[in-house]
Amino acid sequence: MEGISTLINSIATILWPIIVIGILFIFRKNVQGLIESARGRKFTVKIGEMELSMDEFSKQQGDMIKDLQKRVNELQRKIELKSTEPEAAPMAEMEEESGAEPVAEESAEPENARETASKPDAESVTLDIDDDITDILWVDDNPKNNAFLIDSLYYQGVSVSTAENTKEAVERFKHGAFDCVISDSCRHEGKEVDNCQAGFELASIIREMDEEVRIYIYTDKVDEKMRMKAQHVGATAITSSPSELLKLLSD
Repeated sequence: MEGISTLINSIATILWPIIVIGILFIFRKNVQGLIESARGRKFTVKIGEMELSMDEFSKQQGDMIKDLQKRVNELQRKIELKSTEPEAAPMAEMEEESGAEPVAEESAEPENARETASKPDAESVTLDIDDDITDILWVDDNPKNNAFLIDSLYYQGVSVSTAENTKEAVERFKHGAFDCVISDSCRHEGKEVDNCQAGFELASIIREMDEEVRIYIYTDKVDEKMRMKAQHVGATAITSSPSELLKLLSD
């Protein structure tokens, strides 16, 4: 019996490597693809309805973090600037210098009203998308560039339809009911060279079709010339900041 048991253990010891080799052989293409994917950092991450490569995911995440850092730095500079401004002389000192008797100022506002006013309104603290915006048409020749933002809008109950060029966007707008249009500025538009006026051209067309719909141009970089151009074609605003775009949608 001991001999048989030893024989079985020996066979099992030999079989396991064979089984593993067999599995690797059967699924060799899948394993090879996984290894190649890892080498090229081609693992995909699903954000909403879009699949991003690790590079795309890292870039969008990095861009949003940089933007938030920039906004925090700007806010900090404003606070520091405010703190260095000379404070106005207290009212008591001014009255003492003028020789006038201090007069207690009566307030018609009840104490509880002043207390309530000093507390921040919960609605002003949270960044909720405007109730008037329920359907957005987002135009970009590479919609995956906006996966994070689109997913955050979905999360807040906003429906987002995407179009990859001006022609498709105009057709969608004609047959849809959109409260807002967001467009990049540069697109291929079926040409070899990017048309960096595409967003402005679309804004002009949409504005002729609808005088009230919000139109935001969301692009990589914004200068004063582009701001003037956006205003000229009837765009509501132009921005390169994801956090500012969300704020505009919440105003």
